[in-house]
Amino acid sequence: MSVCSLAAWDMETRQEPSIRVGIILPEDETHQVRLSTPKDDAYRVWLDDMSGPILQGASLEVQIDDRRLVLRGGDTAIGKAGIIRLMPEAEQRLAQGAGALVRGVVTGRGFHWQKRIHTSLNGMLEFRLHEDHLLLVNEVPLEQYLAGVLTAEMSGNCPVEYLKTQVVVARSWVLAFTENKHPDLPFDRCNDDDCQRYHGTTSLTPAAVEAVRATRGQVLVDASGEVIDANYSKSCGGVSETPENTWSVAKAGLVAMVDAPTGSQARRFFPVTEDNLDEYLTGSWLAHTDIFCSPAVVPDDEVTRYIGKVDERGNYFRWQIHYDREDLEQVLRDKFFARQDPGKVATLSTLMDIRVTRRGLSGRAIAMDLEYLDPMRQIHLVQLTDQHKIRDALHEKFLYSSAFRIDIERDPDGLPRRITLTGAGWGHGVGMCQIGALGMALKGYTCEQIVRHYFEGIDIYACY
Repeated sequence: MSVCSLAAWDMETRQEPSIRVGIILPEDETHQVRLSTPKDDAYRVWLDDMSGPILQGASLEVQIDDRRLVLRGGDTAIGKAGIIRLMPEAEQRLAQGAGALVRGVVTGRGFHWQKRIHTSLNGMLEFRLHEDHLLLVNEVPLEQYLAGVLTAEMSGNCPVEYLKTQVVVARSWVLAFTENKHPDLPFDRCNDDDCQRYHGTTSLTPAAVEAVRATRGQVLVDASGEVIDANYSKSCGGVSETPENTWSVAKAGLVAMVDAPTGSQARRFFPVTEDNLDEYLTGSWLAHTDIFCSPAVVPDDEVTRYIGKVDERGNYFRWQIHYDREDLEQVLRDKFFARQDPGKVATLSTLMDIRVTRRGLSGRAIAMDLEYLDPMRQIHLVQLTDQHKIRDALHEKFLYSSAFRIDIERDPDGLPRRITLTGAGWGHGVGMCQIGALGMALKGYTCEQIVRHYFEGIDIYACY
């Protein structure tokens, strides 16, 4: 049983903590939530600190009314409070679809795969009001949380050695607790990609549950015995990136590396530079490469079996996006210039040039110049730094990766007519490559071999 909160946990605790996960956030601008409790689970209602009725097999709605929350069952008002909690009366089973079903939960916030889904959640559900919007927090034991991360980040149909690897890495990341991305909100992690994707029991499989149990408490530690901040992304594209180039911070165990076996010919692309970028992205060698995250190891038509249900279907290893100049100009106005101080950054009228000025070891753009004309036909230059900002600025939702080449077709006046981005990978590329780790598991590598491939100088340690 959980005996402490995640915020209070450390290596000396030797116990599984509980975690509070933000499910519906203020930025979702939600004012009412529909949910239902299962027939075989009883929930106690708490209205602020007052114990309320026990509900079982109930269809419910929580809505905002005059800066308070109202819990309704059908046409009946069950209670009104500042905080409403639904607490399970007994231990719940860890199985697909167990717990309460919450409808219309946002996933993929700000990314190209953003959508709403119905999510099944074990544990306590806590509804709060935050700045006129509804907030839902799910509190569960950490191991149950990890089962919900495993089958949201990837599919429970993945090979067992991959499943065990993903759990160990995800557990390490959350227990390292190096960055609170929601410091003003009453939870530890949110349910989405900027923390770790978490969908509760929605897509659990027996194999995923067994992978969590088989690795209970296991984390990656550095030489000093500290849990490492074990980052990961969907596909590195062949070469991973350093945390220094991505977030301007060093992290134990995380280095740039080639996602291929020792002795692979792909290692000639380390680092990826302007000189070898074209061949890295589109060379004939790609048809027969042994890079673990490549279609040669994990065929494109099989990837959909293994990725998370909310992931966008597409080419994860190599991809292309085409823009007419006017279309890219509008994306830049909406995604970059609209957020700038007009007193400091002139308005974009006509894009003249776009060029990468600095790359990381994986070829990922970490600095980019935009040259453009303002409405008065004056020339301006603005620089975008940080791979996240670059990916945000260059796509109406969010660009797959910043490891791209820019090809510009120009009109007779020298202005861009058509811009093509040819890229590699999906995500920031730091730490474990999920599709690469899947490829390693498919080729027979063990959990320990996989984590040692992606993280340098680490050991696996059972912290509880």
